[in-house]
Amino acid sequence: MVKDIRRQGLKALKYLQDIDKDDVLEALGLEERSSAWATALGTIGIFALGCLVGAGIGLAFAPKSGEEFRSELGDRMRRKADQLGVNQDVMNRSQMPVT
Repeated sequence: MVKDIRRQGLKALKYLQDIDKDDVLEALGLEERSSAWATALGTIGIFALGCLVGAGIGLAFAPKSGEEFRSELGDRMRRKADQLGVNQDVMNRSQMPVT
């Protein structure tokens, strides 16, 4: 009888040693919380994917080439500056060469 109790005790101890955190959480119907880094990296990945998709759609539906668009935008800005009376010296200093 003592041997049976001892054997059952050793069996129970072996069973308890094999239990890990995931087993306990599963028994309670819970799961391990993801880390802040995992959540942040997932969010950044989704954001980057959205940027890529948005850029692709923008390029696919762009009515003009980049050079034409920059030229037209520069012309519009110059006309608006002339309407507002911005000094020509200020406009020349703020222009960057387009490559």
